[in-house]
Amino acid sequence: MTRVSFAVLIAVICVTGCGGSSSGPSGPTASSVSVQQSDLPSGLVKCDLTGDVNNFISKEQTPDPSASKSMATDWDDAKKNGATAAFAALYTDSKAHCDAIKGSAADLGAATYKLVVNFVIQFKDEKSAAAGYNSNKAIFGFSAAELRGGGQGVLEGSKTGLTANSISLTQPVGNQLFYIAVWQNKAFMVILAILNVDAPASAKVATTENSRIK
Repeated sequence: MTRVSFAVLIAVICVTGCGGSSSGPSGPTASSVSVQQSDLPSGLVKCDLTGDVNNFISKEQTPDPSASKSMATDWDDAKKNGATAAFAALYTDSKAHCDAIKGSAADLGAATYKLVVNFVIQFKDEKSAAAGYNSNKAIFGFSAAELRGGGQGVLEGSKTGLTANSISLTQPVGNQLFYIAVWQNKAFMVILAILNVDAPASAKVATTENSRIK
């Protein structure tokens, strides 16, 4: 599952439609903020790529060395800019689809099954997280700047139902439906991509996840 595979979720829409806690044990962590099974419609299963970003990178080394290397580079860059922890959460409608998205041949932009890809990045402070959100450079294949080219389905700020630093894109493409949101709340930056789940349910996943950042 290459970084390009993640980025294609945005590229397909734009062409067709136009990640330990520094806040202490009592505060939210990248893991506790991330999408939980209970946030999602029934029938979705957690993929074994779910876990700390280092676990994600390690598990990708054999099926997709290029993806593993790209993710490691992104994570190293994020740490240089104040990131202290990151967590990846992935869900699909079957174990077979979980296995399929690991490989280098996976084309997530063409997926017709339900898929949730979530990265929560925790920074050393709110200022660093805001800088990460406002940067034009993508992290793990996503950025707010890229989403702005998504056409009529783009919402920003309070219109997303999330935070002042937030952007979301909801777009049908053929027989697929994409919901992608990137936002910053306090010391966290969140990336959430949901395929083929209805728009209200997708938006609810985002707001539920965001509510855990306190």
